Amino acid sequence: MRGFSRTGPLRGLGRSPARLRFRPRGGPGFQLRRWLYRLRFRRTWLRIPILAAAALYLLVRIGDLMLLQPLTAVAEVEARRLGAAAVNRVVAAEVSRTLAGAQVVEYIRDEGGRIAAYHVNTPLVNRVASEAAVAVQEELRRLSETPVRLPLGALTGSPLLSNLGPRLSVQLVPAGSVTITVKQEFRGEGINQTRHRVWLEAAASMRIILPLTTQEVPLVQELPLADTVIVGPVPSALYGGSLGGVTLPAR
Repeated sequence: MRGFSRTGPLRGLGRSPARLRFRPRGGPGFQLRRWLYRLRFRRTWLRIPILAAAALYLLVRIGDLMLLQPLTAVAEVEARRLGAAAVNRVVAAEVSRTLAGAQVVEYIRDEGGRIAAYHVNTPLVNRVASEAAVAVQEELRRLSETPVRLPLGALTGSPLLSNLGPRLSVQLVPAGSVTITVKQEFRGEGINQTRHRVWLEAAASMRIILPLTTQEVPLVQELPLADTVIVGPVPSALYGGSLGGVTLPAR
């Protein structure tokens, strides 16, 4: 329906007859107003996803500050515990199986019965280290097949709430290869006594896969192979520097 406007006085009121002028609605002004209305409507709908994305980003950042850091700390402790237990169990089993009845270190004594030299069974120890490295790598791979589920209450740090709440899944994946090296140490113990230690050092790395980040946790475990205290002759006097000497009773 077309609109109209009055341009003169109405008939019957003592004035000149009214003249009507029709004005179409589809003119340029109407089209401009309709386009502006649609533009405002579209802008309103465009603001909604932008505001939703901004709110989601803020929630993620708040969750990062409140949950991710405590979750990372708890997952790191759990990864160290599980990894250390797996490494110790496997290496101890390999050492017991391979070194059953074998002597790792052989000490050579002089005519007086004192230790004059020693000999490490290097081929045997190296075989133990290589077989243990393969076994540890396989054990860590099996460990990664089952995700670790941590209770949400553990993030509070409270002993009463540590086992409460829903559980979060954390994946542990071995990162890199396992390295096992043979080490030994000589250290003074008391008066003219030396402690000789031989041990295996297993080094591995576990990657913690969290919902929003990943982190690597190094694992270093030691397993002793030999621990001996070599006792030498006790001197009759002990020099104490500027304080002088102390005479020991003769045996």
